[in-house]
Amino acid sequence: MGGLWARWRAGRGRRAARSLDPGLRATVRAAYDEGRPIPEPLARKAAEAGDPWGMTVYGIGLGKRGAYAEAIHWLGKAAATGDISAMVVLGTLHLDLGDPVEAERHFRRAADRGHAGACLALQQLRARRNGSGP
Repeated sequence: MGGLWARWRAGRGRRAARSLDPGLRATVRAAYDEGRPIPEPLARKAAEAGDPWGMTVYGIGLGKRGAYAEAIHWLGKAAATGDISAMVVLGTLHLDLGDPVEAERHFRRAADRGHAGACLALQQLRARRNGSGP
């Protein structure tokens, strides 16, 4: 039963993301690739439609304006789809919020997938923990 439920939910998410307006999807993808913001209502629409890039862009925007709980929610959803950038941003956000254990968890997930910045962040966290880092 759990497997059927998981497949149904996964399929539902893909259909929702596919139903996103192609113009909005292109706008969100460009913002994601270029690291630039887009109007929050557009990012929210893409995130709510299940678009991983939209979830990441929306989560970053929320974090920048201080809505940390919401940012963590959306970045977590994007990271759950395998979005490496969301994992790194989520790790950075947790680090900024004073939770190095949670930050390390997200950096490790990204580092395991080959993200060089996450590998460096892990080294710095370990050095700090051992008293030899900044």
